[in-house]
Amino acid sequence: MTSLPHSSTPPGEFFEQWLPKAFAAAPVPEAAKGVEVRLGIRLDGAGGGEWVFHMDHGKLNITPGSAEACAFTLIQTVDDWRGCLWEGRGGAFGKQAAAMFQPGTDSAGQGPGGRAMNPQAIERLGALRGVIRMVVAGGAGGDWKVDFKLGPGPVPAEPTTTVTVAHEDADAMGRGELDPMQAFMSGKIQIAGDMALMMQMQAASM
Repeated sequence: MTSLPHSSTPPGEFFEQWLPKAFAAAPVPEAAKGVEVRLGIRLDGAGGGEWVFHMDHGKLNITPGSAEACAFTLIQTVDDWRGCLWEGRGGAFGKQAAAMFQPGTDSAGQGPGGRAMNPQAIERLGALRGVIRMVVAGGAGGDWKVDFKLGPGPVPAEPTTTVTVAHEDADAMGRGELDPMQAFMSGKIQIAGDMALMMQMQAASM
């Protein structure tokens, strides 16, 4: 896996210069070889912006601009994005988000559920509408969040579904010490809002 640049690297430089070069130099994951997908990224805060990731059968092109036409868009603050990449924040959720920006992992070409994508899954995800917010509560840096917008169009003012887990439980899931289903069944993962959207996302990703 290619080493990350310095943590002070501006997001624009990271996405438009470092990441395409690092991706081109890394082995192409099997999951990415047969996939063409456009993924939106929006970072809010100082130095943030909006980008479109176009993955075309193992080749990655990143351009600044509106992500409204993308089937799914990842949305974070700049601080939370830096937190998962360089500080290990977010536990299992942070690892999944960070892996999208680390060439050489098996997560390239995967969807929001962490499964390998295919054209049919991409089409199904693009038919959904809503925002799923993952919140890892507590921790030294405070709450860590990532939003995942399903379907094209503008970003809604509020999330459709919010998934909340304590940071110690998210860390345990990240280490493989806590099974996500067991965490949900025991109430350690709490879901507010439209639970059906979570189920639809999981089904569409398969």
